[in-house]
Amino acid sequence: MKYRELDYLEIINPNYRWGVVVAKKIALIVVLVAGVVWMGSAIAFSYPAKTQAVDNLTNAFRPTFTNAGIKQAKSDIATINQFASQFQTKAVPALAQELHLTPAQLVGAVSTQYPEVGKGIAQLPTSLPYFNHLVDGLAAQQHNFQLADAIPTKNLPTTTVYWLFFILGLIAVAVALVGLFLRRQLARAMLVVSLVLGLAVIGVSLMLSVPTKAQAVDNLTNAFRPVFTTQGAAQTREYLTNVQNMDKQLTSAALPGLAAMLKVTPAQLDASLGQNFPAVATGLQQMPAILSRFNVLVTGIQQNVGNFQLADSIPTKNTPTTLLQAQLVVPAGVIALAGLLGLVLATATTRDRKQALQLKRENEASPTRVSTSVS
Repeated sequence: MKYRELDYLEIINPNYRWGVVVAKKIALIVVLVAGVVWMGSAIAFSYPAKTQAVDNLTNAFRPTFTNAGIKQAKSDIATINQFASQFQTKAVPALAQELHLTPAQLVGAVSTQYPEVGKGIAQLPTSLPYFNHLVDGLAAQQHNFQLADAIPTKNLPTTTVYWLFFILGLIAVAVALVGLFLRRQLARAMLVVSLVLGLAVIGVSLMLSVPTKAQAVDNLTNAFRPVFTTQGAAQTREYLTNVQNMDKQLTSAALPGLAAMLKVTPAQLDASLGQNFPAVATGLQQMPAILSRFNVLVTGIQQNVGNFQLADSIPTKNTPTTLLQAQLVVPAGVIALAGLLGLVLATATTRDRKQALQLKRENEASPTRVSTSVS
């Protein structure tokens, strides 16, 4: 009569079979729990909505963060800065002198007769630095945006992250259930699968630079959090609206009014501004197009306040996005460790195997004696 290795090992250690079964079961239960954590945490943390919000944000602002978009924004704000500086420090004093007024008197008279121009001029010391800071932030965060836009990869939407957690959890649960209930003889194979799955997830997460990309998201949200609030978006809109109204009234009414005061035609005033104050003339000419581009940016901010706040709460509110890596790899590490320990604990020691081999040889030499022991 032939006996399996397990029979010989049980002769050496009567509790061996029981220990193997328990070790495999515990390991597979741990795998099952880790899989449930993967799926459950993704659902509990509302990842379908939050990852869709990230996609909405990146889709809305992707053109802004291109090289061309950043270059245009820098050029636009530089034109506005040069216009404002030359208008306030040179054009206004020169026009005031021609009218035999002080600069303050001229600004006061214009503000009274053209209130939108007066309001815009009065707010420039606040609104201009604000938009400068906003454009500087866009340029500084361009690389972080590109990293965030590549979660999980450049060609996959961020919503894939939710499905990644869910599918990985489903695989882990399925592996555990097969080993525990459906095919117990496959328990060892399922432990091997668990080990490979856990190590693969850890390796792929590092290969995809998940920690770096998650940190990029934190850098972005930290930089723009004050802007992407209801109050911040409203303030941004107010600043832009005041500049737009100032530009419209300045070109349609205030400059023609000044031309009349100077007893020249509007065309003559425009020519004089172009000759003596080129930055002012350039600003007046380009301002409608510049403000139109800023309007697209500000509208995007207003429309995505909710999306930003959802994205800023990954994995939960007031926690850094870098915890996403831990949420992914900690269960993966637990699964890999459970698979490894299950395999190790379910494997006979070298000493037991040597004794079992010796017993096998004795059985082959004297079957009756060993078979009695087995029985």
